Amino acid sequence: MEKDYTLLVIDDDPPMHIILNNMLGQDYNVVNAKTAQHGIDILSEQPVHFILSDIHMPGMSGIEFLESLTADADRKKIPILIMTSLPSVEKEQKALGLGAADFIDKALFNTDKEELLNRIRMKLVANVDIPDLPEKLALDKKEITKSILFEVSSGDFVSTTQKLTKIIGQKLELDHLSFWTISGDNVQMLLANGVQLPRRYGPKDLKEEPTFKLVLEQKRPYLVNNVFTSDKGILPKMSEEEGLPAEIGIPLFALTEKELIKNKMKIPPKTPLFGYVVLKRKRVFTSKEYKLTSILMMQLGTILWRLYHDL
Repeated sequence: MEKDYTLLVIDDDPPMHIILNNMLGQDYNVVNAKTAQHGIDILSEQPVHFILSDIHMPGMSGIEFLESLTADADRKKIPILIMTSLPSVEKEQKALGLGAADFIDKALFNTDKEELLNRIRMKLVANVDIPDLPEKLALDKKEITKSILFEVSSGDFVSTTQKLTKIIGQKLELDHLSFWTISGDNVQMLLANGVQLPRRYGPKDLKEEPTFKLVLEQKRPYLVNNVFTSDKGILPKMSEEEGLPAEIGIPLFALTEKELIKNKMKIPPKTPLFGYVVLKRKRVFTSKEYKLTSILMMQLGTILWRLYHDL
């Protein structure tokens, strides 16, 4: 079977390579380096989608390797998972500040294989690449993904969703955000931030919205910058009263990170929906904002679905 993603493992301990090859080799193309310099040489020779690096190595340490990679314009976007058997708050903070995706204790390799696999999958789906993003949006994307990856390691579906929607609301300066769950014909509002929906507006009303019906049918996100006069967008009357002309609607799919990765980061057409997110604000949305938000939310939605499915 051809494997779509290459993982680079950097560790001076030979048994670690055997362990990780056995754990990851079925799903990923695993290449091995015994030193950070060897890892740098491999990066110059072939594409790498993910790096697992030990922090304690002779010669160039994991921190120094991370510093050099951060300064490399071509490779600084590669997600990195730092492995350690000797946790250190000071080193963890420095590595995270340099852009390391996360830390993982090597002890988990013997006790919780699925945790390691989930960490890798989460970081692959969160590594959304959208060319030519303005600097602010690129920084926003980095903070949003970092926030949810940190939250999901210790949170559940509800707390992770709350954290994600809060930071997206802040970064996009939204005036309203609502998150709805979908389970067959059952639709429920999980949360609403900012401008609140009308008191009597509920799932039954949402299901009558032509735009929501279109989302269920077409399973595609949408952007409208004038809800007042367009035939697209929900709650046009409330939007006009509150001065919210711009709206982005995003469907979320009942698909895990593992399934998305296996399908080459594409969502199969027949995948059912499990969520619907509505973003509204007083300022119009740019095409770049729409593209970033819709792709990021749909890919991060696979993490939310796994947590939701595990409830």
